[in-house]
Amino acid sequence: MLDTRLHVSFIGVEVDDEGVDVNFHDSSSGLSGGQAQKLVFFCLAAALRYQLAAAGEELPSYGTVILDEAFDRADAAYTRRALDVFALFGFHMMLATPLKLLSTLEDYIGGAASVHNEDSRSSHLNLVPFEDLGGGL
Repeated sequence: MLDTRLHVSFIGVEVDDEGVDVNFHDSSSGLSGGQAQKLVFFCLAAALRYQLAAAGEELPSYGTVILDEAFDRADAAYTRRALDVFALFGFHMMLATPLKLLSTLEDYIGGAASVHNEDSRSSHLNLVPFEDLGGGL
């Protein structure tokens, strides 16, 4: 659903802090895998901010983005790049993710909950107090 390479094309201009055009993009062609991933998440976050921020406001007043297993097949570097971009745009992230990614997410989380659904009929939620995470997951 979010793999924009399959259904979105765009022309973009990258501008530095002084307003100088430093790069031009025709979708993500010509970029390395990491650069393309960062650009895709940057465009997604920018589009969401544009839609959610009030006129004249830099950040959205309500900016929670919920991602369900968006990073379950991604490596740690990709996941961090994506989360850094969403943080840059002022979004609060809620992530549904497998336990294997908790160490990657440690610097980004303020709390955690574990959901178990062993019989496919009922779910059980266990809140994990942040102090129980103990600086290492």
